[in-house]
Amino acid sequence: MQTKIIALGETAPELIKNGILIMFNPNAPAELKDIAALHQKLDHQTQVLHVGGSISFDDQQFQIDFVGSEANRNFDELGHISIYFNNTDEDMNKLPGSIFVSSTQWTVPTIQPNQLVTIK
Repeated sequence: MQTKIIALGETAPELIKNGILIMFNPNAPAELKDIAALHQKLDHQTQVLHVGGSISFDDQQFQIDFVGSEANRNFDELGHISIYFNNTDEDMNKLPGSIFVSSTQWTVPTIQPNQLVTIK
């Protein structure tokens, strides 16, 4: 499944630097656009998030280690997902709409408009 980053909110880079990426489709509420990476899905696959899968931002690949109980539904219906990078501090059970990812190569990805995101 592929999606394309179309805009990056003003405060999104600070969140990314701290290990969190929040993604929404372009119809996100105005109050959330400032903190999010807005994206446009390039296909309509559903239920694509799964433990052991991967998410890549261009060539920056991360393994999916945890998928919250609401993550696939939120991503399918709203294009919303919160991604925690290399994070072992959060209580996963308190973040049902989130996924946790890790990489030995990357701490956090570089995110920019027109970037392809691939989920396998």
